[in-house]
Amino acid sequence: MYTDWTKHLRDPKEKAEFERTIQGSKIALDRLKVLLDEKEQVLNQSEMSFDTFDKPNWDYRQAYQNGFRACLNGIRKLVDLDKQGLPKQ
Repeated sequence: MYTDWTKHLRDPKEKAEFERTIQGSKIALDRLKVLLDEKEQVLNQSEMSFDTFDKPNWDYRQAYQNGFRACLNGIRKLVDLDKQGLPKQ
């Protein structure tokens, strides 16, 4: 599990309990991952339109979309417990 999940905890017992809580939330986190994938799909489709570049501020929009994509990827990585080496429940 990434230390981002528990870095706010100092007590080993609290840390272990919180890790169990996160592991117990896998179904909700998997659903969140699907929702993030859907958001990225909408973002990808919006970039495919030529009209996107037919605006004077298209470069600012592109920068926004790149930042949004980076945020989606960061959250997706954090909630993907399967890739964090957690023991199977």
